[in-house]
Amino acid sequence: MKWNDTGAEIYELLRLRTPPVGVVFSNSVEVPEDAFVPSKHGVQMAVCQAIAFARFAERTVVMKYDDFACPPSMIIYGLVKGDLKEILVKAGWIKDAECKVEEEFFSKGQYKTFIFGSMNKMKLQPQAILIFGRPAQIGRLIQARTYFGGKIKVELFSKAATCYEALAPAIKGEVGVSIPGAGDRVFSAIEEDEMIFAMPYEWADRIVEGLKNAGKNINMSYPIMPFLFYSPRFPKIYKEAQEKFEKV
Repeated sequence: MKWNDTGAEIYELLRLRTPPVGVVFSNSVEVPEDAFVPSKHGVQMAVCQAIAFARFAERTVVMKYDDFACPPSMIIYGLVKGDLKEILVKAGWIKDAECKVEEEFFSKGQYKTFIFGSMNKMKLQPQAILIFGRPAQIGRLIQARTYFGGKIKVELFSKAATCYEALAPAIKGEVGVSIPGAGDRVFSAIEEDEMIFAMPYEWADRIVEGLKNAGKNINMSYPIMPFLFYSPRFPKIYKEAQEKFEKV
């Protein structure tokens, strides 16, 4: 399937730690064959945890209401009516109820099924793609996107980074970048030097083109080759010692 090849190509071009994760939000209750459904195994998961399972196990994970363990994501994904601000205040993430927080989440009941899969193996065409990488890799992805002009607008609040902050723009048709917060690090094995790049699936081929061509005329690619064509300067004592050398 084409998206499997595209995911593998992005993985190779950037030498990523894990393959990109494909995402599908659906109104259907159908479950892809061979998918991992947490509740069928006696567990519930945070969304970031399910995405990590897809990353590291290279499986497709399907989540519906009974599979959710994270109260904030249940509100964000429109599965329940709840007060996210109240949770954030009680947890100490915001000072008080007077603080403004994001409120334009996914509409109540808009989606019933949430699918996360290793892009190089999943059987469904993804709607959006999450790529986890180091700053230099994410920087290269930004260069690939801006190879076609324009810029990436980023709004950061470092909460729900994997499940919403990075993903929501991609589901809605835009490219996004996010810096993981606390939950992502606790539940999804994101390392301290990792960031997230998200895009709609429709951008995948152009991102591959951009990765191959952005800066091509000045030999730019990943990993970035440091400039090494120069004569180094050493401390004075080294030079004084060198002056006493005898060629053999």
